[in-house]
Amino acid sequence: MVCLVLTTALGALDQTIVATALPTIVEDFDAVDRSAWVLTAYLLAMSVAMPVVGSLGDRYGAVRLLRVSVVLFVAASTACAAAPNVELLAMSRALQGVGGAGMLVLPQVLVADVVPARDRAAVLGPLGAVFAVATVVGPLLGGWLTDTGSWRLVFWINLPVGGLALLLACTVLHAGPRSDDRGARFDVLGTSLLVVSTSALAWAAAVVPREGWGTSSVVAVLLTLAVVAVFVAHQLRSSAPLLPVQVLRTRGVFLSAFLAATVGFGMFGVIAYVPSWVQGVHGTSATLSGLLLLPVTAGLVLGVNVSGRLVRRTGRWRRFPVGGCALAATAAATLGLAGTHLGLPATAGVLVAFGLGAGSFMALLVVLAQDAAPRRNVAGITGTIAYVREAGATVGTALLGGVLAAGLAHATPDALGAGDYGPAFVPVFLTVAVAFAVGVVAAALIPHRELGTSESAP
Repeated sequence: MVCLVLTTALGALDQTIVATALPTIVEDFDAVDRSAWVLTAYLLAMSVAMPVVGSLGDRYGAVRLLRVSVVLFVAASTACAAAPNVELLAMSRALQGVGGAGMLVLPQVLVADVVPARDRAAVLGPLGAVFAVATVVGPLLGGWLTDTGSWRLVFWINLPVGGLALLLACTVLHAGPRSDDRGARFDVLGTSLLVVSTSALAWAAAVVPREGWGTSSVVAVLLTLAVVAVFVAHQLRSSAPLLPVQVLRTRGVFLSAFLAATVGFGMFGVIAYVPSWVQGVHGTSATLSGLLLLPVTAGLVLGVNVSGRLVRRTGRWRRFPVGGCALAATAAATLGLAGTHLGLPATAGVLVAFGLGAGSFMALLVVLAQDAAPRRNVAGITGTIAYVREAGATVGTALLGGVLAAGLAHATPDALGAGDYGPAFVPVFLTVAVAFAVGVVAAALIPHRELGTSESAP
């Protein structure tokens, strides 16, 4: 567990740790117009690599792939720390994202290999808690390292920690037998189409709210639908598909994936925009607005751990996705409709409720999908669930950013005040509320299935 927690923390931390160091990086390299590359290179590469890692994990074994992922992550971190320009930094960040994908997906696969399904949510609780904490703590740690030393320390720090993770992966984790289909041809075309599809989804999600239903929005939506359709058609025809499409056709797995995308959409959308909302409406400092993400984290940590223990004790799981979606939807609607009238303590309470709702079923979705999948597809379905969650986060951040930009379009940038920010954020939070309300229906439709008390059958 120490090894799995450590690798999960490193993979999650580097999603956000660069955010506060970015202004200094941009200044050093004089690359204002290319600053987004440093952030998006990691996130996009990690999102696409998650199902790839899952597919390879089913063939070659999760332990072997985890060791390779840690080595790649550490090597790419070294290249990031020594990068002489922003272009090489972005390329190194992309390689780092590929390693980070394995470090987030494969620990969940290894848990599935040895822990019965009914107990698995409780064991995955610490991994979910570490993921949530690392995501929020990342900007704080990145800012501190940059202020006290250099932005390059953000990457150098990965070497000793990653080295310890690799040592543990090589000594305490034991590789199992390889799959019989390891010689099957890898789906290179499917991987390329997945990159294009994910990028197109984020692009369309950002364009439509900002431009309205004009020509550019229609073109963006049609092109995105065409690319996604080509990807889906290829997966259905492929003899060795990147995604386990046969498993995804089952209702329980499909709805679990849908809820994972909903969690990514809503949770990361709130995390991305709550600090700006608090600063604009309540006039707080950047530091204080960032600290208001801690209540979300507290709710997430409490939710994943309590729900996991209760599922282990009772075997009943349906109440958590249904009730969790309902609680998250209520909290998001409260922020949208009454947020400007709430003081900071009350706002913190609502954010705790939001995190508690989302966290109560976040890890459980992985368990439900793994338990419904054949043993030979456990790594692939785990990577797919992780991918759709990250894709939901990418699309959600872009879509909600477009909604916010549309709401602020009428205001003069130099004269923005609480009267502008309050109404502009109403559709942002209500969109999140609607997404979780749909999640209630999806959770209620998941077929009842007793979680197993022994490992998955082949």
